[in-house]
Amino acid sequence: MARPIVLSARAIQNMPEESFPSTTPGGNVTWRTLLSSPSTPSTALTTGLARCAAQGGQLKCHRHSHPEIYYIVSGQGVVSIKGVERAVGKGDVVFIPGDAVHGVRNDDEGEELVWLYVFAADGFGEVVYQFCGEGAGKARL
Repeated sequence: MARPIVLSARAIQNMPEESFPSTTPGGNVTWRTLLSSPSTPSTALTTGLARCAAQGGQLKCHRHSHPEIYYIVSGQGVVSIKGVERAVGKGDVVFIPGDAVHGVRNDDEGEELVWLYVFAADGFGEVVYQFCGEGAGKARL
């Protein structure tokens, strides 16, 4: 059963950073999963913080059946959804429909791009990434 959860900034900083396996063409993005069943007693939503390094960090184009929301915490970059690129920066919100091909890149030379992501899923393990292009494949994280 779900119950309220509060994560302190210190607890979040101490969480391990995750990344795609080297065999997956996911890009050089890293993330910390904040709320995700079964790791946390939460349901219906999965959330975390993702990071793309300055000048060249990216989450390569992919899709998954779950809709997703991004809230840009810091930095600026470009989000591509269904082939349309949009500049994003701190404070922007992005809604990505389920099965929409999308990706993110950081073209900024000095600041990393950080965003909060939210999936309509009980746990991150439910989200199956299907990557586009060369070396494309599926990844369940």
